[in-house]
Amino acid sequence: MTKDISLKAACADSFYYPQEWAPSRGSLDQFQRRRGYEHHFGKQRTKNLNKGVLLIRFEMPFTVQCLRCEHYIGQGTRYNADKKKVGMYFSTPLYEFAMHCGNIVSPEKSADGSAHCNQRFVIRTDPKNDDYELSEGLRRKMESWDHKDSETLELPDPETRRRMQNDPMFRVEKTQRDLQKEKDEKERLADLQDLQDDREDAYAWNCVLRKAHRLHRKEEQRREEEERLRPKPNFAVPLASPCEEDSAEAKAVAFRTDHDKIEVAVRRVALRAQPVLRHRPDSKAVLVAELVAKRKRLLQHSMVELAMRKRPRG
Repeated sequence: MTKDISLKAACADSFYYPQEWAPSRGSLDQFQRRRGYEHHFGKQRTKNLNKGVLLIRFEMPFTVQCLRCEHYIGQGTRYNADKKKVGMYFSTPLYEFAMHCGNIVSPEKSADGSAHCNQRFVIRTDPKNDDYELSEGLRRKMESWDHKDSETLELPDPETRRRMQNDPMFRVEKTQRDLQKEKDEKERLADLQDLQDDREDAYAWNCVLRKAHRLHRKEEQRREEEERLRPKPNFAVPLASPCEEDSAEAKAVAFRTDHDKIEVAVRRVALRAQPVLRHRPDSKAVLVAELVAKRKRLLQHSMVELAMRKRPRG
């Protein structure tokens, strides 16, 4: 990144001499200008310069409509256009600007089956009429304007001006009518301005809006709380209201119990609950118990022999 910045800075300061440049090919500025480095388009700006085409940034001079997708393009919309000289009008050159429509449409409406319309626009300068000529792909949107809609003073037409010049009384009457209309409009404008100033209470309007928002939030919280506390529906199906026919039909249903199946199921559950391996006592504890029992038997045998020895012989 730093290398590119340094290279651009060197190019701007004319300290960088490209390998293609030679003193015989003119000055360095002319060489870089022919390569297109003075414009943000770069080399793309002059790639078709041998054909007399220069890439520029074109701004739509008025509102137009595309003939293919019928999309309206507003005044001031910018395009990358190919600029080309196509003739002369006396000493004024005639230029042609070619560009493509960038509106997103279905592939059926597109000129080449892509996601954009890509209709080719061709606009030429018309110095004879001080206007532009739409040559291909678009048409001009005609807009009419009535000065009466703006509620301004009407300018006198040629017939009225002629009568005002020839008839002094008519001129005076016309002037008085215009002055009275101007006075009425000024009074009406002043009243509207006073009404706007009276309503321009930012703090009061802010309090009203905040209060309305608080009430709205409280109402939403109340509805959410009711929705949270409401019991869940039975399998997401709302229950119908009870009726006597349903109660009578439910009471008429008799349920039979198979006690044999219940007993078998209980025994199976009891067997499954028993441990698979029975508990076996510790081997060491068993050995100690056997030794204690053997010692008791030996002690009893010794006591019996001792008693027999003490018995007198007869």
